[in-house]
Amino acid sequence: MNAAVWAIANGRFVGFVVALLVLVGIVAYTQLGQLEDPEFTVRTAVVYTEYPGARAVRVEQEVTERIELKIQQMGSLEQVESYSRDGVSVIFVDIQERHGPDQLRQIWDELRHKVNEAALRLPEGVVGPFVDDEYGDVFAMLLSLTGEGYGYDDLDRITDTVRRELLRVPGVAKVEIFGAQGERVFVETSRDKIAEMGLTPHLVVQALNRQNVVAPAGFVELGPRQVRIFASGVFESLEQIRDLAIRSPVTGNLVYLRDFAEVRRGFADPPEALLRHDGAPALAIGIVPTSGVNVVDLGRLVNERLDEITRGLPVGMAFGVIADQPREVRTAINAFMVNLVMAVVIVIAVLLISLGLRTGLIVGSGVPFTILATFIAMWITGIDLHRVSLGALVIVLGMMVDNAIVVAELTYVKMQRGLDRLEAAREAVAETAWPLLSATLIAVLAFSPIALTHTATGEFTRSLFWVVGFSLLLSWVLAITVTPVMCHRWMKVSASGEGQDPYGGRLYGGFRTLLRGVLVWRRTAVATFVGLLIVAVLGFMLVPQIFFPPAQRAQFMVDYWLPEGSRITHTAADMAAIESWLGAREEVATVTAFIGEGTPRFYLPMLPESPNPAFGQILVNLHEVGDLEPMMARTLDFVREGFPDAQPRVRPMQLGDPVRYPVMLRILGPDREVLRALAEEASTRLRADPRVAHIHPNWRDRTPQIQVQVDQERARRANVTSAAVAEALATAFAGQAIGVYLEDDKRIPIVWRFPLEERTDPTRVETMVIWPEQGNRPVPLLQVADVSLVWDDAVIWRLDRERALTLQMDLVPGVTAHEVVRDLARVVADLPLPVGYRLDWDGEAAKSAEAQRGVLQPVPVVLGLMALVLMAQFNSYRRSLIILLTVPLGVVGVSAGLLLLQQPFGFMALLGVMSLSGMIIKNAIVMVEQIDLEMERAADTRQALVEAAVSRVRPVMLAALTTVLGMIPLALSGPFWAPMAIAIMFGLALAALLTLLAVPLFYAILFGR
Repeated sequence: MNAAVWAIANGRFVGFVVALLVLVGIVAYTQLGQLEDPEFTVRTAVVYTEYPGARAVRVEQEVTERIELKIQQMGSLEQVESYSRDGVSVIFVDIQERHGPDQLRQIWDELRHKVNEAALRLPEGVVGPFVDDEYGDVFAMLLSLTGEGYGYDDLDRITDTVRRELLRVPGVAKVEIFGAQGERVFVETSRDKIAEMGLTPHLVVQALNRQNVVAPAGFVELGPRQVRIFASGVFESLEQIRDLAIRSPVTGNLVYLRDFAEVRRGFADPPEALLRHDGAPALAIGIVPTSGVNVVDLGRLVNERLDEITRGLPVGMAFGVIADQPREVRTAINAFMVNLVMAVVIVIAVLLISLGLRTGLIVGSGVPFTILATFIAMWITGIDLHRVSLGALVIVLGMMVDNAIVVAELTYVKMQRGLDRLEAAREAVAETAWPLLSATLIAVLAFSPIALTHTATGEFTRSLFWVVGFSLLLSWVLAITVTPVMCHRWMKVSASGEGQDPYGGRLYGGFRTLLRGVLVWRRTAVATFVGLLIVAVLGFMLVPQIFFPPAQRAQFMVDYWLPEGSRITHTAADMAAIESWLGAREEVATVTAFIGEGTPRFYLPMLPESPNPAFGQILVNLHEVGDLEPMMARTLDFVREGFPDAQPRVRPMQLGDPVRYPVMLRILGPDREVLRALAEEASTRLRADPRVAHIHPNWRDRTPQIQVQVDQERARRANVTSAAVAEALATAFAGQAIGVYLEDDKRIPIVWRFPLEERTDPTRVETMVIWPEQGNRPVPLLQVADVSLVWDDAVIWRLDRERALTLQMDLVPGVTAHEVVRDLARVVADLPLPVGYRLDWDGEAAKSAEAQRGVLQPVPVVLGLMALVLMAQFNSYRRSLIILLTVPLGVVGVSAGLLLLQQPFGFMALLGVMSLSGMIIKNAIVMVEQIDLEMERAADTRQALVEAAVSRVRPVMLAALTTVLGMIPLALSGPFWAPMAIAIMFGLALAALLTLLAVPLFYAILFGR
């Protein structure tokens, strides 16, 4: 049965369904989750292992290599990248992108199994390894806690309470504290005092450990009861530690710890990491939401709980905001809703002007109906409101009315020719329903490669396909049901227009003349089309290419690197000056410094930095996003001029699949010396390119190290072990952990060390003595070891178990990685690489190529499905070929638009071009169907071609006009959507006109008309 006839006959039911759709759609909108950007899965876990006292190369060989060997046996592994530092091994395990989020839990279990197997072969003294499969967690909110006049112990106590309270908030999965100093109990004594008391370090450590212990003391049988026995001994106060009695082996007398050592409570010195918020020492509180929670609602609940907590804070303490994703989401969603409303108004205004009040309202009403129906589909399928899903609604907005335009316009034309409303609606739907469905399916298929790709970038943009698919298919259903009902109820033809030729105006006359000329001068027309394509392709080579543009967020990062081996106190002092300068700028809202570590992942498309005392990172929040570029430039100039020894980076936040640097050249090979020599030669060549701003080798500088080489034969004669030498050195200069002080639920390390003046004097290395464990006389270090100063690698990076030194490059502003990489590759192409060494480029260009390969990989399947739809519709090879030949016409407008408006071609623009092909095919299908209808009616085939094309001018150009103008808000929304919107706007505008000429031309050529 004809859908229009059924809908008109059941008008009340259709009206009820529409009213229900509106109500449920509004409810669905209020229930949709809200995010700034779509979630994508971080398929990375981190394996962390400590090897205290080992140099980087030894960590690499004895720890990293053995763990990586086991990890590489995983079938799901994409790559394994690692770095080995002095005493630390960190391995990043990347899983193949074809594995979805639901498979990761099982994969991480397999990873733990492999790591546990490797742990059996690790050397004695290794701590770990530990597997962190929460590396991809995003902290939706980062808050600071500061308190003027309060110490870190006070801040620690409050943050413990805050964490407990926030974990009770519905939707909060995890709360972590950053910047905590870590309490210590220090036992400080000088070498001379120990010797004076006749003690040895071994005796002191042994006494502490033997008393400070929790051990079972058994139980006693008491009749029918069993009574447990508990023996005291655990230190419960610092005074008890000071009162520890040790018997001197020399005098036989008891010596109290307080007689020769100072016992005090403090914080790790030097600190492992520091945090300051607006110049004040602070702790940071990070909140991770549960999966699928509405971040905006979570922010409201958290703020309500914080208001309650704030009322109980000590005077002078206050919370601050470091990063607030709920606020960013509200701002982004509101901005996109404004764009969506503007686009709706533009589309409806175009329809009212072009079609008149009645017809315009009939067609335009389909826009809100389709949007609300799409909200229902999003709600059911779990798609949130975010940058991509709302952008998809704007993109598809003009396409939503295409089907309704064709049905309403054809109904109106038939009424002009004298048919009554019912018959006109029936014939309009009968002639167009299936061609429109075929065209809609092909338009949806044009977006489908996004959904079929298994890359992180595809996951980031996947909701674009689903939202477009829902909208277009729902618009088709509404066009063949609701639109005929409304046409039957409200559409009228003026008496003066009834019986007149609807295509008799000057515009149509001019088009007839142009098309007749094209059909007469066929070779010239074909040559013109081919020439336009050649010019467009050549022009396209001038379009700059990018991966994703920077995020338009009113915040940026300052990365600050001092030479490797710098003390954290030096890093903190330099950064304090930078923070002070930033805080004095009126454009700056807040400044938060993370010293010794990077900012936690508060934004999904970011890569956290690894801990390093020589590194610090400043997160700068601005009042206005318009100040971002100038403020970044001023900050970089200030840091470069004021701190010439540093390697600063100032960078905005990223979008999409993140990359650490825009251009990276990786040199792989076995020998460290050869790698450094090759890196130095490559750096010299690359620096000659003025577009390269800075080069940062990831191995960084070699650092001075005091090498104590223990002669084992001499050590055995002196009854000294290597362990005793290491312990003595650690105690003398860094401090040695000798126990744990328990306080409620806290475990505070007890650290034994020498006074500051002894710890910071490197000349004491050669004069220090070693106490044998058996209590013999102390032995001078030089009696059992040789001491020398060497320069060695403090960090060694590897990729897939090969040593890999990466030259990480920043570019000058205005330069894209794609245009630079080709030239730089030629510069180092003749680099003399020994056998076993190779170069590998990485960065934005490589990521972009990988993402494009991923999205283009399913294209042959999609083209096959499109051909299947065309063959099902026309059952004709030639007609299908005609339609496919129109697709390249879109390149003409895309190239012209991007060049004219100086927009880059990136991943989003590529998606725009692919979706454009569906729009062009949609127009071509309707035209070919109309030509076939006219051929059946007319005796003159050429006249039939002309009249068929003329009858499609209005709906094709009106559909193109609504799509083009509806995308204006998207084109003005920022660099993320602008290239895609402009590609579609210009591509569709020119392709629509060219399609009206090309389809009749190709039809005439292929069918010999």
